[in-house]
Amino acid sequence: PAPYYAAFDADLKIIAGCIAVPVHSSNPSIGPTPDDLENAATLAELKGLRVRLLLITNPNNPLGTIYPPELMKSAINWARSRNMHTIVDEIYALSTHDDNDGGFESVLRTLNNDLGTDVHHVWALSKDFGASGLRIGTLYSKNQRLLSAIANLSIFSGVSHPMQMIVSEMLTDDHFIYGFLENSRQRIRYSYELCIARLDEMVIPYVPAKAGIFVYADFSSLLPEQTAEGEARFSSLLLEAGRIIMTPGSAQHDKKPGMFRICYCFVNPEVLEMAMQRLDRIVGKIRRWHWDNLNAESLTD
Repeated sequence: PAPYYAAFDADLKIIAGCIAVPVHSSNPSIGPTPDDLENAATLAELKGLRVRLLLITNPNNPLGTIYPPELMKSAINWARSRNMHTIVDEIYALSTHDDNDGGFESVLRTLNNDLGTDVHHVWALSKDFGASGLRIGTLYSKNQRLLSAIANLSIFSGVSHPMQMIVSEMLTDDHFIYGFLENSRQRIRYSYELCIARLDEMVIPYVPAKAGIFVYADFSSLLPEQTAEGEARFSSLLLEAGRIIMTPGSAQHDKKPGMFRICYCFVNPEVLEMAMQRLDRIVGKIRRWHWDNLNAESLTD
């Protein structure tokens, strides 16, 4: 479902040679309906592509929304009606903003662990535990042919025994895990609220997030023109004048120019506050001045 994590295109293509097909819907925050999924599949087939699997990220990246169990069941049932496989990426499963998980339910619970041979669950330590450097991810599947194939391939990217021991000790320490996740949840929520408070002051619309480490905001009213080029020009201005980097919607297959993902946990709250102040100043000047008079020098005066 679009918009989606920008790196999926390369992740799916470089090794497996798969082509990602975005699924557009009238309200991405709610999630795709079976009709949305069918329309995307039909368009892909008209281009000569064989639609083989459905990839869903829940909680969603970049929206920060959570798909309810009913929607997940509906999407999986649609895929099964076409004899397709479904990959559910829950890499932000433990990064919900509320103590009650914000309504998130793992697909493993939704399906009562009855995945069949067509539903596959992936997760990693990289987001929920801020441990990208450990390079440890998990695949949970009941498809023995898939597991055998992955076992053969993983010899080139296996997790070392010392690293396995470290992670095993960590994950079996319940006191540490619960304390760490609660502290992480509080810090994520603090940065999120700092970010959206500034967006509210700027009168910039955004998608209310329930999980993840980003907020999806609508800067379309500030573009010099409602095109991908206008979005790129705005993005370049932010970088040159404010040293601010936000992921543009075009990189995430959003049809609407001017949508940007703000990753508010990439820096500490002090740096985030500074960045939001710079963004506020640039937004104010764009609203007051004509784009022909805007450049990095004029915006930093």
